[in-house]
Amino acid sequence: MDDRRRDQESPDEATYEKVLALIGLARRAGRLAVGATAVEKMVRGGERPVVLVAEGTSEQQRRKWLALSPVRGFIAQGIGRDALARRLGRGDLTVVAVADRGFVSGLVDLGVVTDPREDSAASR
Repeated sequence: MDDRRRDQESPDEATYEKVLALIGLARRAGRLAVGATAVEKMVRGGERPVVLVAEGTSEQQRRKWLALSPVRGFIAQGIGRDALARRLGRGDLTVVAVADRGFVSGLVDLGVVTDPREDSAASR
């Protein structure tokens, strides 16, 4: 198994630090939807973002975010609420989204973007 495939199966802490760095860059570039209202608006606008749902989000909220459509995929593990909020200068934060092709490509290349809805459908 090559290194790239191994990284996709189980990203490490350094990978998630890179995710946070990309999210920070997207924020500074004005390409990041921060918070529930902004993420919902981005999805309703048809932009098909990658949605990051922080660990520690309530199960009800997590289900809500993972049901969003249309999206390119999700990052639903590895980044806690506190780390995400702290990185973006917020008090509390559970969800952000980015639709910019360059940032999405960077996240996909890190191997952290998945669609848990497909995983659960495949296991049925």
